[in-house]
Amino acid sequence: MNKKRIVGPFILLMLAIVFSVAFVPQFATRTNVGYLLLQAVPLLLTAAGQVLVILTAGIDLSVGQTVTMATVLASVLMQPKNGGVLVAVIVCVGAAIAIGTANAVMVVRFRLPPFLATLGMTFFLGGMALYIRPVPGGFIPQSFQSIANTKWGFVPAAAIVVLVVLAGLALYVDRSRFGLRVRAVGADEPGARLAGVSAGRTKVAAYAAGALLAMLGGLFIAARTGTGDPLVGGSYQLASITAAVLGGASLAGGEGTVWGAMMGALVLAMLSNILNLLAIVQYWQWVLQGTILIIAVAMYEIRFGRAHAGRRFAGFRPVLAALSARQAGT
Repeated sequence: MNKKRIVGPFILLMLAIVFSVAFVPQFATRTNVGYLLLQAVPLLLTAAGQVLVILTAGIDLSVGQTVTMATVLASVLMQPKNGGVLVAVIVCVGAAIAIGTANAVMVVRFRLPPFLATLGMTFFLGGMALYIRPVPGGFIPQSFQSIANTKWGFVPAAAIVVLVVLAGLALYVDRSRFGLRVRAVGADEPGARLAGVSAGRTKVAAYAAGALLAMLGGLFIAARTGTGDPLVGGSYQLASITAAVLGGASLAGGEGTVWGAMMGALVLAMLSNILNLLAIVQYWQWVLQGTILIIAVAMYEIRFGRAHAGRRFAGFRPVLAALSARQAGT
């Protein structure tokens, strides 16, 4: 794990918390904190998945529609006559793996740019969602809705579970061969191949994991709203990328952490919460998100780009060497 890339997002998160507590009325109340954490759950999941893809030097524009597809499928399949909760969850997991794998195949096998491949998947999933459920509706049983409604004290239980699970994922990516392979492919794919890494399999795993996390985010939204909505996931396309970049991920690939993406997601969730508390209309939230994304990318390029360009692959050689040693030890 690159500790320097964690420091910036951590400081940003702490500053956001201090500013919010000091200057925003009602922010620090128990009710609002619980609501904030509940709002943050889908973004935490989608941002963590997005950073895995970005680490491979890719991008997944289809995460928003994957979230939407989860709510739509759940609202149809959770009806008792269509199979119930277990069938719906199994189908959603299978659909997520299929979506992620299809994205990776288009990138790896057909050599489409990740932007175009996942943009095409976005339109496909958006059309399918509207075909399955043209208007919001459907059925989500109370037993499944309890996932979003259960609280431990004033804190939503789902938020704690998701934070713990994502912390485990972050540790795994930092310390496992999978994490090394993902970073190696994103930083220097030819060098990674020479080190024995299968770039294709690594990208398939990253895109599938990203889609699965987005699908889980959609299932949480279905549990929270009690319905399926063919338009609910649109905001997560931009928000997940913004959170990953705020968390220190490089859109050039190879650099970034799940920890950083989590902190970036919390900052964005806090920003949305603050704007709601201040009664600022929705479209200004989009304006601010776009501005933040541009500034974050620009700051990365200014700070790391020129000085880092000549040392990018050279600085990554120790990782490739460690990867080669691990491969030889298997």
